[in-house]
Amino acid sequence: MTPPASTAPGVGNPVMERLQEVGALTRVIEKGLGGALGVNATGLSAMEHLASDGPLTAKDIADRLRVSTAASTHIVDRLEKAGHVVRRPHATDRRKVLVEPVQESVTRLFDHLNPLLRGVEGLVEALSAGDRDVVANFLNEVVRIYTDTADSLPRD
Repeated sequence: MTPPASTAPGVGNPVMERLQEVGALTRVIEKGLGGALGVNATGLSAMEHLASDGPLTAKDIADRLRVSTAASTHIVDRLEKAGHVVRRPHATDRRKVLVEPVQESVTRLFDHLNPLLRGVEGLVEALSAGDRDVVANFLNEVVRIYTDTADSLPRD
């Protein structure tokens, strides 16, 4: 049950309200990106990790998404079937298989994300060094709180 708006955490606090708005808009963007790529939110998250971190094992993907390795295997299966990833043998460990993003899918993903990324990058570059430090420290603490919360939730 959601608390009444007047007693919800952050009401009347402009920073908290903007963070809540960013969270809501992030979900809207994820839904649109998922639709554009024909994947669900979890598949999109996996694609984002693969696009930024390069080829990963299914275990690596599971750890990043905070899901079981069985769930990760299903995610990779769906991405492979959709043509977004390929499985390749690990170069040095014959027991491992790497999941590699297909370049065309990465390009499509970033074609949609680049306006957002460039816009935020421009805002960051416009900050003074001191303001960047304050924002970075604040966001580091937000990430810590989010991570602690994510770690406390049950996994799939």
